[in-house]
Amino acid sequence: MRRAILPALLLLACALPSSAQYGRYGGSGYREAERTVARWYERYLDREIDPYAGGWIQALRSGQDAEQVLAGILGSDEYYRRAGGTPARFVRRLYADLTGQDPSPRQVDYWARQLYDQSRTDVAYGILTRGAQSWDRDGHDHSERYDYRRPAYRYR
Repeated sequence: MRRAILPALLLLACALPSSAQYGRYGGSGYREAERTVARWYERYLDREIDPYAGGWIQALRSGQDAEQVLAGILGSDEYYRRAGGTPARFVRRLYADLTGQDPSPRQVDYWARQLYDQSRTDVAYGILTRGAQSWDRDGHDHSERYDYRRPAYRYR
């Protein structure tokens, strides 16, 4: 009997997720994940969270990258409509929201063409991961307005 208990306990310990698997929002991070999603909704959708935001909150808590979750919100029909409902306007709004700058005509053309082969979420993720830190190049502190990952965080 003892021989069966130890392997069973070891198997159970290996099967249970560790807190590291949940990343920054795991364990007791539900409130932090909820606050982050609420800030994104306020900033990018100009409204409070609703019951459907629970999916985004859960995605953060389960370890999904913040950039992927935010890209999902930015790729939504609601954000697309608010941006103007066309590929070019969507790209311009993404750049303005994420970098604080207007995109060049070449950037608008490139990313708008990507929307014919990729989802809006994929395009938002591409802009997020390739250009979202360009605001830092001018030496001014735009972090409160443009840091998409942690809206309340201020770089020093």
